[in-house]
Amino acid sequence: MKVLWVFLWRLLDWIQQTIMVATSVAIVFLILDQVTMRYVFKKPLMGVEELACLCGFWLYFMGAANGSRERSHIKADLLNVFIKNERTLNYCKAAVALTTVVLAGIFVQWTVNYFQWSLKSWERSPSLSIPMIYAQASLLFSAILMFFYFFIEFLDYVRQARGYPPFRFANPQTGD
Repeated sequence: MKVLWVFLWRLLDWIQQTIMVATSVAIVFLILDQVTMRYVFKKPLMGVEELACLCGFWLYFMGAANGSRERSHIKADLLNVFIKNERTLNYCKAAVALTTVVLAGIFVQWTVNYFQWSLKSWERSPSLSIPMIYAQASLLFSAILMFFYFFIEFLDYVRQARGYPPFRFANPQTGD
């Protein structure tokens, strides 16, 4: 079972890293192409901004999910200063993580509703008529990933509060 979890964890990491690298490269080439066409050849291409925006959606939201995975998202964590008992600290971190899981669940519900609305409305981009669902799907996928990663973080803190070692595969401090 542990092998399956490690495989899933690494597979999700690989998928996210691939999406982030591919969209980063695509954005760079799209902007380079637009600058070259506009300022060198004086013939700008229509729709490059739309493609860059679509790639940007996937880049930013996969980056947000990756921050949740690595636990590198922005926190204002002062618990370490006030709570010296490791077990109590981990229980408090678990409570914070549970709150984050609940909020992430609400965000997943919102993105599901938005995704369903997008499927019904089938709105399209202005110049290339690309269905906007392709960009908006990134919100749903990243929200689901963030919910999953926050839930794993919650389980990890509960586990540590009960005296067990942290999950090796899910803890960035252990080297993954």
